[in-house]
Amino acid sequence: MKKRIIALSVLLLIIAACFIPVTQQKTITIKSSYLNIFIHLSNPSTWRKWRSDMNTIADADSSKVLVKKDSNSFSLNYREKKLDVKSGGYLFEIEDSWNNKFINYSYVIVPDKVPTKTVIVVTKKTSAVNYLIGKLSKTSFDDTHIDDLKKFMETDSLLYGYNIFKTKVPDENLIEIKRKVSSKDKFTAAARMQVVLQEYLKKHNVKKVQPLIAQFFPRDKDSTQVNLGFYVDRKVKSENEVIYSEMPKGGSLYAVKYVGSFKQKQKVYASLHQYFVDHSYQLAVSPFDSYLDDKLPTSDTSKVNIQINFSSYL
Repeated sequence: MKKRIIALSVLLLIIAACFIPVTQQKTITIKSSYLNIFIHLSNPSTWRKWRSDMNTIADADSSKVLVKKDSNSFSLNYREKKLDVKSGGYLFEIEDSWNNKFINYSYVIVPDKVPTKTVIVVTKKTSAVNYLIGKLSKTSFDDTHIDDLKKFMETDSLLYGYNIFKTKVPDENLIEIKRKVSSKDKFTAAARMQVVLQEYLKKHNVKKVQPLIAQFFPRDKDSTQVNLGFYVDRKVKSENEVIYSEMPKGGSLYAVKYVGSFKQKQKVYASLHQYFVDHSYQLAVSPFDSYLDDKLPTSDTSKVNIQINFSSYL
């Protein structure tokens, strides 16, 4: 009888031990600054962008995602799904029941010695039996979504919304016209300026070697600075309002190909600006657009086919 009681007690202890909570850890490096990752983890709206199980929610259901936010915590609720995040400096504690099972885990974010990298220590709580199983095979951290975060932060098209690529200033010889015009006439003024540039090419037997480039900068409430230019095949002399300039051929450009409304291109500008902030780049000259089909817009709603260029010293 005593042997049975002892055997039963041992069995119960073994079973109980299997469910004792233990922790598992994984350390990864993400190619993004500490501040950038901190901002994305602190904002509930960005979780919906980088979490692969959240960014599939249909736009029609977006209003059904309930967000509650306090000073150091927030929660996301969608139907029976729920995510709770508590933050304290470098520590983010997550209670996650978004996928019909409950998991408790945390992220500790640590600045790397390289400013554009961040180390994240992921800790998740599990049972002893799962821990032992993990010892026999590679432990999966898929349920902590850390790989989702890494992929999002290291993929420009996901993080910034556009495919940003590095290219170079295509040529060194540039002719351009600069005019400050009434904002309501900026497109007709640009069209006239393009004609003047084309007449200059014909008069001086100069060839255009790249698509038309242009800049439209608001100056005040009622006026816009319009700058138009052509890269040409040789050095020439300035004449009247046509100005010749030498460009730093081969200089770095960070660019996005964009097809859409002229007015909506400002979203690309905002993304490229954020890209420069995140990478600590400085603009060498003001951003400019290459009109790949040489067709200027005729209104703010015109469809344009352009390459938006931000220049850098790096």
